[in-house]
Amino acid sequence: MPHTRRSTDLIVALDYPRADQAYHLVEKLEGLPVIYKVGFELFLAGGPEIVRELVHRKCRIFLDLKFHDIPNTVARAAKQAALMHVEMFTLHLAGGSQMVKAVAQELGEIPSLRPKILGVSVLTSFDDLRWAEVTQALTGHAVDASDSVQGLVQHAAGWGADGVVCSAHELPGIMESAPGLYKVVPGIRPSGTQSNDQARVMTPAEARVAGADAVVVGRPITQAQDPRAAAEAILRELAAAELSA
Repeated sequence: MPHTRRSTDLIVALDYPRADQAYHLVEKLEGLPVIYKVGFELFLAGGPEIVRELVHRKCRIFLDLKFHDIPNTVARAAKQAALMHVEMFTLHLAGGSQMVKAVAQELGEIPSLRPKILGVSVLTSFDDLRWAEVTQALTGHAVDASDSVQGLVQHAAGWGADGVVCSAHELPGIMESAPGLYKVVPGIRPSGTQSNDQARVMTPAEARVAGADAVVVGRPITQAQDPRAAAEAILRELAAAELSA
């Protein structure tokens, strides 16, 4: 039986230092089928209240705080995220099986509120050279970023994660080893835009074709002269790639 692909979600990164800036963008994009990512900067500026307010406005929220701590602490933090009605949140797979399983067990007690657990493998700001510095320091051996991604992703579903955050360039391997995971791809830049601090980038259409279930776009939308037009163009690109896939 052929595998039926999911549509590819557009996640808009609300990477702002002030809550009012985030609200302003949300108002401009009102009615578009997007998910909003709240990361460290905005969460620390606006606190949990900004998440609650966005949910109150019927926004779909991806809470990207990349939890990584002892299992009990992360499990309790995950429950608080669920109680805020976020749709998905991140944790570091490097926290290990006990941590991820503790989160899955905690959220299993509130199934009606359970958000997607997304595991972070290797941050997309790393290229192989920079990742080799980290792995050399940790283990005495240099490891390619893609090898580390595959090693972590192969355990993600068994530990209780629903999806992963990964570079688009790792998607072929993940599609082969763990096709059922919800795959979120940052480092997405529409054609003609700068890559900025992302070392491994693709266009929205390329990521869709490679197997992404969601793409994260920040500055090409948030810093555009017309953010709504920029978001609509990406949504059209994803839809066209879906039809041609």
